[in-house]
Amino acid sequence: MTAIDPTPGASKPVTLRMIFILNALKIVLAFGFFAAFKFYGLQVGELAGPQAANLMLNTMLGYMVTFACIVASILKRSMIGIRAAIAVDFLVSIPATAVIGFIISIISMGLTFAAPVRAYFAYRA
Repeated sequence: MTAIDPTPGASKPVTLRMIFILNALKIVLAFGFFAAFKFYGLQVGELAGPQAANLMLNTMLGYMVTFACIVASILKRSMIGIRAAIAVDFLVSIPATAVIGFIISIISMGLTFAAPVRAYFAYRA
């Protein structure tokens, strides 16, 4: 039997955990692409060689910085902070034309508008 939480917004909702997991996954994917370009000679269109590896490395580092901002915003319960970090995260994907990064950023931004996420950020103990 599950107990109903009498204080909505007190604990982290599943949708907020999804934002966290999706953005962590984006870092792992960027590292995978970096390794594929650097060590396995992957070529995607005109992207190939050391330039592509450096681009993926820089993109991954950008994702890591914005992920740290997302985590800090979650801990501080700052809705403006998390949305700003996700918007910057979208911008980080532009130089690499990272379609997966664009999609994850759009999904993450959309999830910030879900009622449980809004309740979490509105809750003050």
